[in-house]
Amino acid sequence: MTEPLEAQILLLEERIAQVEKAASAVLGRVRGVRKRIAAGDITQLGPLLDQATQLLEPVSDGLGATRGALAYDPATALSDGSYLAELKAEAAAQGLVLTERDGRLTAFPVLLRLLPQQAALRVGGKIERRLRPSLVVRELRRRQAATSFNAGAFLARLFRAYAWVAPHSDARWRPDAPGDGPVVTLADIHDVLSLGGADYPPEAFAVDLLRLDRAPDTRTRQGHRFALPASTGTKGRGRIGVYDEAGVEHVYFGIRFTRDAGEAANGQGGAGGGSAR
Repeated sequence: MTEPLEAQILLLEERIAQVEKAASAVLGRVRGVRKRIAAGDITQLGPLLDQATQLLEPVSDGLGATRGALAYDPATALSDGSYLAELKAEAAAQGLVLTERDGRLTAFPVLLRLLPQQAALRVGGKIERRLRPSLVVRELRRRQAATSFNAGAFLARLFRAYAWVAPHSDARWRPDAPGDGPVVTLADIHDVLSLGGADYPPEAFAVDLLRLDRAPDTRTRQGHRFALPASTGTKGRGRIGVYDEAGVEHVYFGIRFTRDAGEAANGQGGAGGGSAR
């Protein structure tokens, strides 16, 4: 059985440190020879160079031993589940909730995907070839703390997509009309947001929905409130789910926008009020 990657890295670090020490000895001797040459003291040049050459042997041998100690195939480990198991164990050890569903990994709000064919990971939208589990978990924690979210900007994007789709559900609905708009499936909204080949996977959309759901008082500039009503569709097509920091699943299906009569009359958008629940 192949040793875990973390254990192999520790061994490689130890061996390459020995190589580095030996290489430092060679470099020190070569610098001494250079100083003698610069001063014109070349009487012992031959023996000194022979000594430096002998010091190279531990460097060469150490590099060979380091190479031979590497018995880890990243592509295989990423595809057979062994890397994922080690990563989950490291996440648990560091107190990071890493959830898996349908082959998708989330350290909310950061998305993680294994890429066996590339021997790499996709962390958010970035390809990551540094596979050391402890480092990956620290990077996920760093990204969790650094990730920001503009609920107003995201809601504006949703409303633009909604205004495109909603008339197909209710031909009488207009963006400036008061009252409740029709419920539109979030799957349809995502299709609009992904037009033109935009790199916006469903799991990233689900993460943004949860973050918006945590800002229930957000409105569009025109004063539209949003609601994310549930449906029997949450058990079938159109179901959009995401796991939060505690590993709790949140499921979404549809969205509707509501404009109060007062907002429609004076044409002013507001920042207050709550989303219809």
